[in-house]
Amino acid sequence: MCEFITGGGLAAEALPESFVKEGTLMRNALLKDLAELDLFDITVMHDARLAVPKEAALGVKVEPGKFIERFAEAITQVDLVWLIAPETEGALLELSELCHEAEKLEDGPVFIGSGFDTMLTGTSKTLCFEALQAAKIYTLPVYAGEDLMQQADDKALAEHGKWVAKPEDGAGCEGIRLFDSLSALKSWIADDERYLHYLAQPYQQGVAASFSMLCRNGKAWLLSCNRQHIDCDGNQFRLAGVTVNGMLAYWQRFETIARKIAQMLPDALAYIGVDLIVDTENDKIYVLEINPRLTTSYVGLHQALGVNPAKLILDCVLEDKFVMPNFTKSNAVKNGLLQNLVEVQL
Repeated sequence: MCEFITGGGLAAEALPESFVKEGTLMRNALLKDLAELDLFDITVMHDARLAVPKEAALGVKVEPGKFIERFAEAITQVDLVWLIAPETEGALLELSELCHEAEKLEDGPVFIGSGFDTMLTGTSKTLCFEALQAAKIYTLPVYAGEDLMQQADDKALAEHGKWVAKPEDGAGCEGIRLFDSLSALKSWIADDERYLHYLAQPYQQGVAASFSMLCRNGKAWLLSCNRQHIDCDGNQFRLAGVTVNGMLAYWQRFETIARKIAQMLPDALAYIGVDLIVDTENDKIYVLEINPRLTTSYVGLHQALGVNPAKLILDCVLEDKFVMPNFTKSNAVKNGLLQNLVEVQL
């Protein structure tokens, strides 16, 4: 398996402590669940500056400049590939394409992940917005930075008040900034031609939330309804933590959205994380992002569900007639499971 940050994806750069912490939490949670199954000899890629995790039967050390080469080699020498990577700069899309190509080979590995269309939709915030809109799922409008710079001042847009700038292919809170006005946002994206890589959305007040689900062949199975704890320091956001199943009251409504997303993305497979804003004042739920990979919420899933989530994901991918075990949301941990567990400094 390969978790991008700890697995050498930044081998040629300084390792941000906060990124390593979050990546290590997800990697270790998955490795613990896989080791519990006692079915695999696990190969783990690791940055040369970091230790090989104890669950690994084999460690693949990654030196600076060698990540893609080592990854491409490693995936041809295993039976299953489990990738955790951010959408940033197309990393998830590029690596998943290598996995899809390897899967086509005779005796190629099974990729525990979604198809190209879902990966592309998850990577591009613009494509994600267009897909959600076409599926009649509430979302927030997206304005390309370049389009905003070219058009004259729009009074209707300016009336939105606060605005958010996001990198087109960012992951999580990374690179997201809050502005008090559209003019302030435009001034910022004008510097260094940021408008070429950023988009803008009106800021939506509400409760930051997410859900985790399994997908296969256009079907969805909801795993958890989570509350995200997001701080805003100045004009930058950071994820302070997640309470897994902290939004259980919205289970039925989140489940409906999950099914719509699975129908919208028929090649979505295995674990999918979806970020949302719950506007409690107007009783609306807006989908912000679709993440076709493990998310921070996975760290608490085993305890929240009372079953091994890695087994659920593997069964979803490997079994032609997957049936979700009969656990109920009443088994979920409702309070404090992941609050303040993961802090990302931006």
